Amino acid sequence: MADLKRGVLITIEGIDGVGKTTQTKLLTEYLREKDYRVVQLREPTDGFWGKKIKNLTKHGRTASPKEECQWFLNDRKEDVEKNINPALSQGKIVIMDRYYYSTIAYQGALGLNTEKIREENEKFAPKPDMVIILDAPPKVGLDRITDKRKEELNYFETLEYQEKVRALFLSMKNYDNVRILDGSKNVEEIQGDIRRVVEELINIIG
Repeated sequence: MADLKRGVLITIEGIDGVGKTTQTKLLTEYLREKDYRVVQLREPTDGFWGKKIKNLTKHGRTASPKEECQWFLNDRKEDVEKNINPALSQGKIVIMDRYYYSTIAYQGALGLNTEKIREENEKFAPKPDMVIILDAPPKVGLDRITDKRKEELNYFETLEYQEKVRALFLSMKNYDNVRILDGSKNVEEIQGDIRRVVEELINIIG
């Protein structure tokens, strides 16, 4: 078992359809093959608040942007307490498929103050050692959803909204530990880019 000096928190972020879930899964498998202890998590969770959030994508907006944001905070507090902090305290690598950077981008695109969202989250949520933002034009992401996944678009997945979300993700380039990678490449190329930056991080932490 490959042990690290401390737990490591990595989050993979980006607009809808950019490949976060696929890349999170591939990175988890890769690190486990290298004998690291890895916990793979996804937000929204399957908890009470996470289910309320997921219902929004099915049925459309039933809450104000401010209420939505609070639901994400509530869901994340449970995730931090039950899953993230315990895994980090055990020296594991935690890989997130979305974290509070998505809340900043998606709720910020609805008009909420992005710095306030960030501050509210960082009061309780541990800051990641690395934030990987997969970037691609929204049309690429939406085409992947409809053409490759054969899924219908939900109310979050409009071109105009995703453009705003993408712009906010790109504005995070000056945040601590953020790496923006090209998400329009093929799956294998993206994974190769992710592995390189993650291995750099792990080598530094040791």
